[in-house]
Amino acid sequence: MACNTAIANEDQRLFKAAFIYNFAKFTRWPETPADDIKTEIRLCTLGEDQLVNDLTRLKGKVIKNKSLSVKPFESPDECDMLYIAFSKNKTYLHTLNAISGKPILTISEIKNFALSGGIIELNHDKGQTRITANLNAAYNNKLELSSRLLMLANVIHEKAAE
Repeated sequence: MACNTAIANEDQRLFKAAFIYNFAKFTRWPETPADDIKTEIRLCTLGEDQLVNDLTRLKGKVIKNKSLSVKPFESPDECDMLYIAFSKNKTYLHTLNAISGKPILTISEIKNFALSGGIIELNHDKGQTRITANLNAAYNNKLELSSRLLMLANVIHEKAAE
């Protein structure tokens, strides 16, 4: 039984990694003069969990004719996407505040991440991976989420009262 649980958990993580890969396909970043020479979409990770390890398997995949790079978070200027691991559940609000207004797609499994100003929250409910998308947070970060992505998500428009 433990072996089957481990396989199921790995499958679930790989499924979530595939979700994150597809989020890049269904997100439009603001156009900049550097877009013509930009060769990669940069996925940064903050903190540690097993999904961070699984995300490294996405390195080199192609999205919108650009290669996906995966690296630890160091500077907001080096990220197009930021996955915040559950290990940062006590300090992630500081990170969200620091990158607010920058064109970075934020993603996490932390409970109430989207209500706290994150853009996409992945959660597990009744054996299913669910998506919550915060449209105000996306708009604030100058990102446009595709209607194809929004059809799969529980869409919220506001930040929770602090």
